[in-house]
Amino acid sequence: MKIDSEQWRQTVIEGALALGLAVSVDQARTMGRHALELLQWNRTTNLTAITDPLEVAVKHYVDAVAAASWIGDSARVLDAGSGGGFPGIPLKIVRPDLSVTLVDSVRKKVSFLKYAIRTLGLSGIHAVHGRLEDLGVSPHYRDRFDLVVCRAFSSLEDFVTVTAAFLAPGGSLLALKGREADHDHQALNRTDAGAFTLGGTSFSMQIHRYRLPFLGAQRSLVLLTPGSDVGGPRTEV
Repeated sequence: MKIDSEQWRQTVIEGALALGLAVSVDQARTMGRHALELLQWNRTTNLTAITDPLEVAVKHYVDAVAAASWIGDSARVLDAGSGGGFPGIPLKIVRPDLSVTLVDSVRKKVSFLKYAIRTLGLSGIHAVHGRLEDLGVSPHYRDRFDLVVCRAFSSLEDFVTVTAAFLAPGGSLLALKGREADHDHQALNRTDAGAFTLGGTSFSMQIHRYRLPFLGAQRSLVLLTPGSDVGGPRTEV
């Protein structure tokens, strides 16, 4: 299977459908164009360690869009540590109503993100170079986002500490997690949705566990909302 082939695009469509999300042929084609550019730039810029076409389709694109149903209409979304554009670019492709800001501290990665946005013809999305710790105190970014999403942080504690400042009132943090790490074991093995304290702040927490289609790898979506109850979906798979 080759990147952006009909088979590759069908893999994205079927994989997303298995997780309950419809991806159109045109959207899968746009993801394929992004994937081609990603691997081309990856020859000179460290954007991804995943290069097998099936794994690119499932681990990058299907996994990214799994978060789409957790995001409110026309939400302002910050992708913290976006790297090659994940999960922000696939989310923007399937949810054009979103306003997306991609942030990365590596200038070469941000150059790729800006190039990809132009090449794909996406609007309502832009890339910013900077450290999250610095941007979080800027009036242009602090308290500005309905959702901060990431899959770049090793622990929920680190994620909360660095990104909570970006949240507007009523906003939430959404972490895309792989296999449950030791430092998140206590949080990710909870069976209740009560308050949980991270970074000195009390959050209500929801966990959605699922397996990636075709590969079977375990994943978790962790939604954290400061000081309030959350009413979104909660599913155990």
